[in-house]
Amino acid sequence: MKKIIELLQDVNKDADFTKSDDFISDGLLDSMDLQMLAVAIEDEYGVKVAGTDLVPMNFASIEAIKDLLRSHGVEGDL
Repeated sequence: MKKIIELLQDVNKDADFTKSDDFISDGLLDSMDLQMLAVAIEDEYGVKVAGTDLVPMNFASIEAIKDLLRSHGVEGDL
């Protein structure tokens, strides 16, 4: 989880992602942030985030991001 939070903070340094359970609704991430986060995830975890994955529900929370990574075969401590 620590690495995911680091990636999120790289995208939006001013946000406190640990206090939100819906990053999109709370205004912590916008559509451009989702694209930047997808690239960061690809670089960090070596997966391809397809256009069909770029939907708000896949990036709305830490758990949602973990689920996205698991759906791409990433295992272990995320």
